[in-house]
Order: sequence, then structure tokens, then C-alpha cells
Amino acid sequence: MMESRETYIYNSHQKCFDNKLNPNDLPVPKEKLPTSVLEQKKRMLEVTISVARKFMTRLVSDLDGTAVLICITDHEGYILEMYGDEMIKYQVESLGLSTGIRLEEEKVGTNSIEMALKMEQSAKVIGSDHFFRCLHESACFSVPFHASGKISGTITMMMAARHVSPYHLGLLQSAVDSIEREVITKKQNKKLLVLNQVLMDNSRNGVILTNEDGKIVEINPYAEKVLSSTKDELCNRQITEVAIIGEYMVSVLSGSEKYEDIEISISNKTFLFDSFPIYDESNQIIGAFGQFRDITERLVLERQLMLSEKLSAIGKIGAGLAHEIRNPLTSIIGLLALLKENFKTADPKQKDYFRIIFSELERIKHLVQQFVMMAKPDQKAILKTSVSLHALIEDTLALMQSDFHSKNIKLQYQPFYKDQIHLDKDKIKQVILNVLQNSLDAIDFDGNISVAVQQSQFDNGIEIVIRDDGYGMDKDTLDKLSTPFHSTKKYGLGLGLSMSYSIVEWHKGRIEVESEKGKGTTFIIWLPRT
Repeated sequence: MMESRETYIYNSHQKCFDNKLNPNDLPVPKEKLPTSVLEQKKRMLEVTISVARKFMTRLVSDLDGTAVLICITDHEGYILEMYGDEMIKYQVESLGLSTGIRLEEEKVGTNSIEMALKMEQSAKVIGSDHFFRCLHESACFSVPFHASGKISGTITMMMAARHVSPYHLGLLQSAVDSIEREVITKKQNKKLLVLNQVLMDNSRNGVILTNEDGKIVEINPYAEKVLSSTKDELCNRQITEVAIIGEYMVSVLSGSEKYEDIEISISNKTFLFDSFPIYDESNQIIGAFGQFRDITERLVLERQLMLSEKLSAIGKIGAGLAHEIRNPLTSIIGLLALLKENFKTADPKQKDYFRIIFSELERIKHLVQQFVMMAKPDQKAILKTSVSLHALIEDTLALMQSDFHSKNIKLQYQPFYKDQIHLDKDKIKQVILNVLQNSLDAIDFDGNISVAVQQSQFDNGIEIVIRDDGYGMDKDTLDKLSTPFHSTKKYGLGLGLSMSYSIVEWHKGRIEVESEKGKGTTFIIWLPRT
């Protein structure tokens, strides 16, 4: 039975003590591989190292702002290559941990590389998990990579412990999976003259082959699925008829180009595309080989990591604002309550004004908490009650009445649906306010905004349709509407719509947006009834 991570680290520390290692010392190993032996080991993993360098260089670039060092070892734990942040590299090499050194516990203490090799799985050693105290400020993640069903080495990511995120190990695992697939692909490319149908049928990559005239002669099932066409439909047709990849393969056939790792988009997924010429014994081009592999999941993981870091910053801001705002806001609410008691009026509008003021002050109390919620998923709970959406929108429109009037905006409200539905009143009110504010900002002066509440024609839900005739949005802006901190407004923070998308998602709803530059925008907020 394989021991747990905690047990492994505990036992490793005990072995270090048994080997007379002192945690207060520096782990300076004395033995190092001769240059000739090191170069021999690197040649054995030349393809993997080359592919890993491409993927990991991009990963380091995507982790902009986080200092990272990448280390590649063989199956014995010898360091073959290191690159990344120069400061971390300098610090590591000052401890004697450079290329040619073997990461053995009895010499360099507890480390993620030997842990990954011994346990044959991904490993992490963070802070005090290291035996030597000089490494307690660092964190290391190691993932073993395989060849021919055996572990051939590891890829390690090292950074400051304070920068560690739960996504880092998953991101590295995804990158190593991609590297393993890429290595397999490159080895297959050397045997292009021999078509292995079994390999074609079971490949996780899309493969397509043409003859020297550019006619498609072979396509595997995965490529059929991605291109939404069958083999019978595509074979004997010109490769130029296949969107996106056709132009690349035509260039290959002309002998002018070959392509590696071209990022393309097909059916809302992202792929890396390669295309190479196929030669006969006389070195004449007899066809072209094209392949594409799905990297969508890895890109999503990278974006999640960056989004997580942004939302963490929002949480810190929200916590600070909550402390500063809560006390004065409580005083304002208390004083207004006294003012209401002493304010005598028979005008029902004045009573409505007080009700709306108190309602908005209570909403402000929850507003800063929304920032914290975005960064802390465990606080995203919504409190649904039976609410009149019609009354909620009327209150919201009354709040913004003076804003509409100041820009001479004509407002049309059509409450086609007036029954109550279950939702979090404060949060949905915030969504409506955010969208209306966007419509208001999109109109310079003299415009129209319409709001409609209606039952969905296609499912058992309710739609809030907010339409304006403002300056509209281009495709790039539309694609980034839900992205935190993205704003086209001069003083915008880029949080309003991002928060709105999250709130509607927590309600198991959705937001659809239609817009055209210069012609206005339509927001459709769909919510379930319960």
C-alpha cells in the first residue's frame, strides 16, 4: 500500500536526520556528472526536452508577475535543464543545485523530484515540507513524464511559497500531459511513410493526409469529429475546402513552408496544428501531413489561475472597504430612522422615498460583501425568497429616474409578467442596476431605453430584456463583458458586469447580449422561476 504524502514527508525527514543532515545547513552536493555523461543523458531525452521547453516557456509567460523556475530531470533524478526566473536560478545554483546534480534525499534533503519518482505520481513540497530551513520560503511541484509506459523523468516548477495557488499543480499536470502527447506525435511524424491505421483510428489527435495534388486521401475519426464531416465526405476533395488548416497545408505542398504549434480555433475549441511534407525515396514531395491536438482544457486552466489571482485581489479590497464603510453606514441608517419618526407628511411619495432610501442603504451594506464573495466561492450562497420582479424593477427605475431625466432619455417599461418568482432580491437588483447603468452610459444625450419582463417563449423561465439605442459594442468588447477589470469606460473598474454574470450564474440563469457598433445593445437576463 502506497504511503500518503504526509507520511512520506515525515519518513523522509527522519531519513535525513539518520543520514546526519542538519536542517540549518545548506544542501550543497559535491558530486556532479561529467559533462560528457550529462550530454549523453540529454540526448536520450532530446525530443522531450525540446517539446517541454516550448510548453513550459509559454506557461511561464502566462504566469506573468509570478517568478518561476522550471527544472527537467531524468528517471534517476539528475537535473538536465533549468530555465525561468534568473533570480531563483541564481539562488538555487548558489546552493549547488545545478545541471548534472542528482536530487537524492540523503544529500539534498526532502524534495519533490525524488518524491514524484518514488511515489510515481505528481508531488508537491511546500515551505516546511523541505528538510533544510533555507528552502522553507519556496514551493516545488513535480510531475513525472512517461515514455513507452515507464517514467522517463520529471518536470518541476519552483516558486516562492507565498505565490502558491491550488491551480499550479493542476496546470503543471495539464502541461505535462500535453508534452507527453506532443512527444508521441513528433516520434510518429518520423514514420509518416508507413501509415499505421490502428494508430490513426485511436489517436487523440486529429490527423489528415493529402496527396501531391492537394486532394485529401486519409482522415482519422478524431479529425472527422472536430471537422464535423465524415471520411467519405472529405476524401478526394481539395484540402483548400477545409477551413483554417487548408491554407497551411497548401503552403506545405508548394515546398515553401512547414508548420509547428500553430494555434487555431475550430468549433469553439483551441488546437495546436502541425503540417509537414511527405517525401518519397527520391526526396520528392508526395503529399502533406496535418494534425491538430486539443489544448482547450489547458488554456481554460491557465485562465482560471489568472482569474483566481484577480479575484483574490478583489477579496482583499472588499475586506478593507467593508471595515471602513460599515460603521458610518450604520450611523446614517440610525439617523435616518430617527428622521423618519419625526417627519410628518401625508404625501405617499415621501413614504416611498424613505422606503427606497432605506432599501438602498441596506443594499450598500451588502455591496462590498459582493467583492469578497467573488474571491471566496464558499460565500457565494444566494438567499432566494418569493419576489415580485415587477415591483423590484419599478423600484430600480425610480432610483434612476433623475439620471434618465438628466440625459433626456425616454424610458419605456413593459411588465408583461407580474407573478412572483424565487430569487435573491438584492443581488438581482444589483444586476439590473448594473445593466441599466451600462445602457445609460452608452447614450450621450437624447436616447431610448426599454425594459420588458416576459415569460420565455422556449422554456419555463423569465426574461428581463433591457434595450438601448446607444453607441453599441464591437465583437472584442462583447467577448470580454464578463471579464473582471475589463472596462471601456474612462473611470470604470470593470467589475459591474463581471459581478452581474456571476450573480445570474449562481441563480442558474444566463445573460445573452446582442450589440452592433453604432446601433445599440440588448441584454437578455434569463432566470428560472424557482
